[in-house]
Amino acid sequence: MKTYDVLVIGGGTAGTAAASAAVAALGEDARVGLFNKGELGGLCILRGCMPTKTMLHAGHLVHEAAAHHTPGIGHGELSIDFSAVMANKDAKVARFKRAKLGGIANGGYEVIDAFARFAGPDTIEAEGELYQFTRGAVFSPGSEVATPPIPGIENVTVWDSDDVMNIKEVPESAIVMGGGAIGLELGLFLARMGCKTIQANRSRIFSKLDAELADEMEAVLRSEPNMELVAPFSAKEIEHKDGKVHLHLDTEDGPRTLVAKHFVAATGRNARLENMGLEAAGVAFERGRVQCDGSMRTTNPRVFVAGDATGKDLLLHIANWEGKAAGNGAAEVPGDHTVETRLHMTAIFTDPPLATIGITEAEGLAAGIPLVTASAKLAETGRAITMDVQHGLWKMVAHRETGELLGCQILGPRADDIIHIISTAMFYRGTAADLLKMPWYHPTISEVGLSLARQLAAQVGK
Repeated sequence: MKTYDVLVIGGGTAGTAAASAAVAALGEDARVGLFNKGELGGLCILRGCMPTKTMLHAGHLVHEAAAHHTPGIGHGELSIDFSAVMANKDAKVARFKRAKLGGIANGGYEVIDAFARFAGPDTIEAEGELYQFTRGAVFSPGSEVATPPIPGIENVTVWDSDDVMNIKEVPESAIVMGGGAIGLELGLFLARMGCKTIQANRSRIFSKLDAELADEMEAVLRSEPNMELVAPFSAKEIEHKDGKVHLHLDTEDGPRTLVAKHFVAATGRNARLENMGLEAAGVAFERGRVQCDGSMRTTNPRVFVAGDATGKDLLLHIANWEGKAAGNGAAEVPGDHTVETRLHMTAIFTDPPLATIGITEAEGLAAGIPLVTASAKLAETGRAITMDVQHGLWKMVAHRETGELLGCQILGPRADDIIHIISTAMFYRGTAADLLKMPWYHPTISEVGLSLARQLAAQVGK
């Protein structure tokens, strides 16, 4: 039996953050071990955030040249060397991976290249070896692709996001099933590279957002020349026939069959919980989620969970925060390590991107919170007009009595960066009146936030 102070299962973002936090808390003499089977680096760097953004950038360049709306500037069809596009993606991934591995090498913890699972409340088994943790453990094995439960899918070749990352040539056509971040980003990339793309989603796109945001995003997707949006629907059956995939649906307009060369499933990811020994460790889980408190402590008080293994909020900045909290908890650092969940910031890198934080108007009303709201169509605002922006919406929500900012949704140019202005204000419990005190440079897209703050402040207290 090998003994460590803290053991971590999983070498992704959450796991490495947890191991680093444990080392920082316990000092250089501490024994901290991290289990990871195979390639290190984490999903975000290897097959997620970073490669997709590199690919999307190439697609945005092609689209801008062919479909911009600025008078006096001609349109052109840029040549696409797809192998070079993907080679550039691979080179960027290698660069980010080198940086990540450098941090791991200098992290002060031991990396054990083995598949690990719990063997008891304080014991982990990895390829025939037993390891005991004397303080605590962190469970962060990541997630795996979810396959949609469509009759006949076992007889169809299903691509997931990893497969799209490795294609060597532009597909002739593809059905991309899924209207979340992964589905929309993959669909947009394929369409802009020249693949005839059907973007399909079982519910309305962004049905959890306010209707005006969903309407605007649908308008964005329907304006894509090489993409067809099909949503909502109920999938009846999928089959491979005559060299193509046939997806049979029931839609609001009646039965329909979608036909394409390939089928891409982008219907989410599930926490990797099977065969991980959670029962032996006394760690409870239900409906694909490990039960834990706000500091990531599970039903075994010495075991903490972080990252995709939680089954919710599968985002890098959340994984970092959870990993640090879990690592401190496992190292028995005193104090409150509660993870921040109020802000709930997200971004989807469509074109234009969508960024959200906090609650929507609908969520606030459902919770009985007295609200005031303000919104603006970006195409009707100053800087956006100079840029010939065609689509976009910015909406903000505040408390009717105090003016505290409670939520913000931006669909428009640079939304993924602009959202941090509002996140900073919300983190410190800022109000609409506080935004009015800040300097806002003119002309910028950002200053639409000033206009919305004025509208909110005028309504507060009434």
